[in-house]
Amino acid sequence: MKNIQRKGLLGMARWDEIMSLPVQSPPALEFSSSDLVWLEVEGWWDKKDRVALILFPRVHDFLRCESSNKECPTRFHTPYKPKVDGILEYILYWCSFGPDDQRKGGLVRPSKINVSKKKNAGRPNTKRGCTCHFIVKRLIAEPSVALIIYNQDKHVHRKGGPCHGPQDKMVAGTRVMFAPCISEGLLLRVQSLLYVGVSVESIMQRHNESERVIRRSIYELDADDAVSINMWVENHQSHVFFYEDFSDVDPLTLGIQTEWQLQQMIRFGNHSLISSDSRFGTTKLKYPVHSLLVFNEDNKVIPVAWIVAPKFESSNAHKWMRAFYNRDQTKDPAWNLAGFIVDDPLADVLTISDVFQCSVMISFWRVRHAWHKNLVKKCVDNEMQATTSRRLHQAVDKIYQQRGSKRLFEDFIEDFFDESDFMDFFKAAWYPRIGMWISALQNLPLASQETSAAMEFYHNQLKLRLLNEKKPSVYKRVDWLIDKLGTKVHSYFWLDEYSEKDDFARYWKDEWASGLTSWRKALKIPDCNIVIEGTRAKVIEELDQENAYVVWNLGSQFGICNCRWAEMGNLCEHILRIRYNLIIFYLFILDIYFSIPILS
Repeated sequence: MKNIQRKGLLGMARWDEIMSLPVQSPPALEFSSSDLVWLEVEGWWDKKDRVALILFPRVHDFLRCESSNKECPTRFHTPYKPKVDGILEYILYWCSFGPDDQRKGGLVRPSKINVSKKKNAGRPNTKRGCTCHFIVKRLIAEPSVALIIYNQDKHVHRKGGPCHGPQDKMVAGTRVMFAPCISEGLLLRVQSLLYVGVSVESIMQRHNESERVIRRSIYELDADDAVSINMWVENHQSHVFFYEDFSDVDPLTLGIQTEWQLQQMIRFGNHSLISSDSRFGTTKLKYPVHSLLVFNEDNKVIPVAWIVAPKFESSNAHKWMRAFYNRDQTKDPAWNLAGFIVDDPLADVLTISDVFQCSVMISFWRVRHAWHKNLVKKCVDNEMQATTSRRLHQAVDKIYQQRGSKRLFEDFIEDFFDESDFMDFFKAAWYPRIGMWISALQNLPLASQETSAAMEFYHNQLKLRLLNEKKPSVYKRVDWLIDKLGTKVHSYFWLDEYSEKDDFARYWKDEWASGLTSWRKALKIPDCNIVIEGTRAKVIEELDQENAYVVWNLGSQFGICNCRWAEMGNLCEHILRIRYNLIIFYLFILDIYFSIPILS
């Protein structure tokens, strides 16, 4: 610990001096005592105490990191109830290996002596008289600031010797050298692996109790869906950042964000982008899932919040957005967004700009995905698919450049009247909505194709992980939806970021599907594997040189490819690689022949 000495401060009980200390908030998501500057003061019994001021909402960040000390891993508990006297809130945190000493001859508080209680053979003598403890005080007049008083910062017993951890030679090689309570990080790992089907024996032998608790998890807490939802919210307060119950005026709106999701939000969302997937499950689920997503180092998206609300419900949007923003600001006051990407032309752009104080962009991925998927399904001939898709691309491109109107799509319907199956779909599902999409494309910046590829990848992952129940009737219950999002689906996305997940490869199912997005895969295709043949191109597989995929509409995001991923309506790596190469070629021409130094 870093110390600055100031004697007599606590003895004088000068709160004005104490509260004048600088309030510290280290930039890391979690921080320990070694990250703070401490003031050394006179404590009780002629001992030296250390004090520091931090933001009160960050007390749990301090607790988690302080418990993860590699030299003495532990968890701090509260042996006594917190005290509140109208002026001061007082909470004592003690190492879980103390204050009692359950070893032979050790001191135990009289209230904790129970002669008839049997010892747990699996965890002998977990209380070993550790004296490490600190106090958190908060003035009611200054509720945002917490004073930490570290009375004993070393994990030693009353005689001053180590009583647990690797430094205690008396227990080397036994389970007691580790924390009697599983750390939050390890607990999350164990729970995630259990939720996705990994047996407890493959993780660790001593967590049978955790397995039993998790296996007993039942989503239907009450026959009435609304009552069951209320019970879930009461039991998972730390996972809920916004909740508006059913009423005569407002429908249900529930915002879910776990502690891990909040950490990812702070880590990857600060001065970066958030993307919105607003309509997942509109046909199958009772209420669709609205996902808020950030981009990691590989530009794959991580869900940092889920909002469950009725279809097309936007009356509570400003409320849950404000609650979401305030929660992030409480965690890190310096947190800010660089931009917000929407996928719905009816999104409340003014509210988003007002709450997040950032620019708003529009992503066209959902429309292109639906058009492409149905075109491949309803039009058999590849050349006709390419011609139809090219015409759609030209219309969208002209509208985005402010050079077209709805008339472009009217001409499109007339010119391709013979493709009746696709035209029936287009006129019924999309032509009525073309007007609002034209307005959005002409008034908002367009998100990149790399963003579209990441969104499609996430959408497919969520479909595999959420909509895989054997009994479709559960899709009409909201309590099932929020329970599965908060447990199994959350666990899969947590495992995506877990560096050692490959150790459990034998448990892989479709739900484990991860890897690179099609954009990142495209960058790995070597130029020598691309063969241009007139208006088409062949992309040869790296592992199987005899297999090649054919791409039509070269350079267009509305390209056609005969690979499986593209036939599902997605932007595949073959289409993106051809487009990338052609863009580089055009920039090269501008640089060489027109002296426009774009490449440099």
